[in-house]
Amino acid sequence: MTTPSTTHFDTAARDWDQRPMSQQLAAVPPRLLAQVPLAASDHVLDFGAGTGLLSTAIAPRVAQVTALDMSAAMLQVLDEKGFANIAPLQQDIFAGLPGRYHAVVSCMALHHVADTGALLRAFAAALHPGGRIALVDLYPEDGSFHGDNAAKGVQHFGFAPEALQALAEQAGFGHIQFSEILRMQHRNGRAYPLFLMTGYLP
Repeated sequence: MTTPSTTHFDTAARDWDQRPMSQQLAAVPPRLLAQVPLAASDHVLDFGAGTGLLSTAIAPRVAQVTALDMSAAMLQVLDEKGFANIAPLQQDIFAGLPGRYHAVVSCMALHHVADTGALLRAFAAALHPGGRIALVDLYPEDGSFHGDNAAKGVQHFGFAPEALQALAEQAGFGHIQFSEILRMQHRNGRAYPLFLMTGYLP
């Protein structure tokens, strides 16, 4: 399925890691890993994995990472990085997943999915009991972060923590916590804070 947003990501994939925004986001994985316990036997799902910002940081610590994304070109760039225990998977999460996972992680992908509640329920269904989520995205903003929101497939201008927590709890997650993980400096001169939301499936 090709959408305006997958076209955008396919076109941008080759230079994605060199973008100033991507270089700022490189600070996220170590900060996320400092707050999220992972075991060497874990199988982790990276939702909206792109070129592997999170996947490549997590892979050395776990048994396997499934890198899920809709963009074949982004996953091709990731695959070329040569991590034997990262399995690229190009499909829509709502089409069903091939396995169960001990954790679901994501960075800057939630705002591309229209039905956040359904997405969180899909995460819950994909996790083993006791599984964890660690999700990074924007606090509420005015739409200026991305600019051309329609072409980039933006469905939400960030998220209010209390609203997102309510959706996560409805999906079955508990122990929801939020913290600011990064403040991104934008070319427009403004700073946009990102949150890390963590939680557990009982």
